Amino acid sequence: MSNSESDNMRRMNRRQFVRNAGLAGVGLTAMGALAACGGSDSGSTSSAAAETTAAEATTEAAEVAAYQGTLKVVGLGVDLIDPIKAAFEKATPGVTLEFTVKSTPECTQIALTQPDSFDIFSGYYQQTDQVWPSGNLMAIPTSAMTRYAEISPLITKGSLIEGGGNPGQGDAAFRKLYATSGTEISETATDFLTCIPGNNNADAFGYNVDELGEQDSWAILVDPQLKGKVALIDDPTIGLMDAAMAVEANGDMTFVDKGDMTKAEIDELMSILISLKKAGQFRGFWATFDESVNFMSSGEVLVESMWSPAVSLLQAQAFPVRYAAPKEGFRGWGGGNSIAAHVEKDPSKLAACLAYANWWNTAEPAGIMAAQGYYNAVFAASSEGFEMLFPDDSANYIGYYLEGAPAAGVLNDPFGQPSIKKGDTRDGGGYEERCGNFNTWNSYMAEADYVSQKWQEFKSA
Repeated sequence: MSNSESDNMRRMNRRQFVRNAGLAGVGLTAMGALAACGGSDSGSTSSAAAETTAAEATTEAAEVAAYQGTLKVVGLGVDLIDPIKAAFEKATPGVTLEFTVKSTPECTQIALTQPDSFDIFSGYYQQTDQVWPSGNLMAIPTSAMTRYAEISPLITKGSLIEGGGNPGQGDAAFRKLYATSGTEISETATDFLTCIPGNNNADAFGYNVDELGEQDSWAILVDPQLKGKVALIDDPTIGLMDAAMAVEANGDMTFVDKGDMTKAEIDELMSILISLKKAGQFRGFWATFDESVNFMSSGEVLVESMWSPAVSLLQAQAFPVRYAAPKEGFRGWGGGNSIAAHVEKDPSKLAACLAYANWWNTAEPAGIMAAQGYYNAVFAASSEGFEMLFPDDSANYIGYYLEGAPAAGVLNDPFGQPSIKKGDTRDGGGYEERCGNFNTWNSYMAEADYVSQKWQEFKSA
């Protein structure tokens, strides 16, 4: 880190981030916000917080309260949904959200080439290596995250098992969460975050259980008996992971690290996939949530890369889709909210952005996402969300979604529609079973440009 960059980081610690706007923005007093600072007990962030005067805190709280306007959020759209927008705007009068929903590659491109077009980047850990070196996002002191001490060890250390466990290959959260500067990341904990973490999950494939029976292996994606009935997500950081796990599970090849393949491994994998595609194995590729739902609901595919809420949506419509619990392990992913560097110039907007990022680790948004099968980085927030949103039946929601228990009754999704039937059990079990069994994480490889080239060749084969 250069001397000037170090000085800038210290200035951010002392004033702009010590305001801890996430707390002030949801109604705490200035002194309460000041006391709540200090997600880290050591380093320049905590000492800077101690130096902040009550007068400064009062001024900063006023800056938060004074912000009236729009926060522009760009992201994939998994969490940029109407219930989230409505909940935040109700909790923060005078602040509106403007969501721009794009594919993962499009979001990355916007972060790199149009940094002034958004305030908050709702991104994912596999995007960090691409986006962070640009300097277009701000390093956030751990003291600015109101529940930093409560982040799940899955996110901060890579394992739910104290002192051990398999973190999985690829861009695991803990490898991309921390920053040493505005352009460099660290695989070990520092006093700065690349984002305030929000959602994470253990992903797999969705399949038509009436047609296929119960399935528990990634190998089904390359099963020739399903020729023309398979779809992949059109994103090499995700779709390639699914394909690699399928090929490996089928015994066709092995990898040293699926999250960072060599050119030789990429060539071998693509040769297999292109042969399969030419033989008609893949019905197509989907880029949006709706496309994945349509592929499955129309019967065009029987198995595909899929997101948890897409499965929940179809289950709510009584469609016979299941979400697999692969014996080889899940594909992990996670992400959170980063703040655009230009926001630093506007202390009031910065405070509002921190309020939004920290709000994600509170009950209502965590509950909205948990009722679609997601987990919050602050795991306790998921339980708190169920208790808030479903006070008369929270034990049932917690039991099914978080603990792996059979549903004691019908469970609704965040849109009020029945989603889970009585007696259903979540595939893979509870949080510890699912998130303690990762095969790999969504990843951006050192050979990413080569991967993109070969992915296009695969699609057009």
